[in-house]
Amino acid sequence: LLSAIGIAGMDRLLQRNVLAMSGRAVEAAGDIDVLLLDKTGTITLGNRMASEFVPAPGVTPERLADAAQLASLADETPEGRSIVVLAKDKYNLRGREIPVPHAFVPFTAQTRMSGIDVSAHGSVPARSIRKGAADNVRAWVGSQGGPYPAAVGDTVAKIASQGGTPLVVAEGREILGVIFLKDVVKGGIKERFAQLRAMGIRTVMITGDNPLTAAAIAAEAGVDDYLA
Repeated sequence: LLSAIGIAGMDRLLQRNVLAMSGRAVEAAGDIDVLLLDKTGTITLGNRMASEFVPAPGVTPERLADAAQLASLADETPEGRSIVVLAKDKYNLRGREIPVPHAFVPFTAQTRMSGIDVSAHGSVPARSIRKGAADNVRAWVGSQGGPYPAAVGDTVAKIASQGGTPLVVAEGREILGVIFLKDVVKGGIKERFAQLRAMGIRTVMITGDNPLTAAAIAAEAGVDDYLA
């Protein structure tokens, strides 16, 4: 009867929208006391949206928005699309064609940056723009001998402490500012974690975000611990 019992257990779980791969998995689930959850799309809605451009000292918001939008024209992620839309809505910067020779730089897990390199053409000067994780953009600018303003570091820390994701934008050896990406925690998730805690199950959130952002989201979601 063990096979029939296993199938019955799998069927009962399926009715609760849980997929078990075997009867043995159902049995093992009774011993679980720690639940590891990915943050993006599980604890949060997953589509982080650009909500604000915060320029560096001496940089106009329009220049930051222009560079951020240019670097995001080939970025098909929800975040990239939201940057283009925010620049259009807030500063009336329409998506534009780039007639001069250029190359889009895709995001990779190693560089944690994306952007665009535009070649010089006639009276149009060459431009090299990057947006991405603060440490990586800082290293990219530093490799060209550029400074990293303390005010930008403060902005990055402030956004992260609010549960947002800071994307730093740079052109050449100059830091232009920070894009504030908002991540929204799913409704009712805190109550779900309270129910799991009452069952004796400890919840741990896992995320690629920096520790400050992770701490803010973890506190809002009500998980027991997090790994950033």
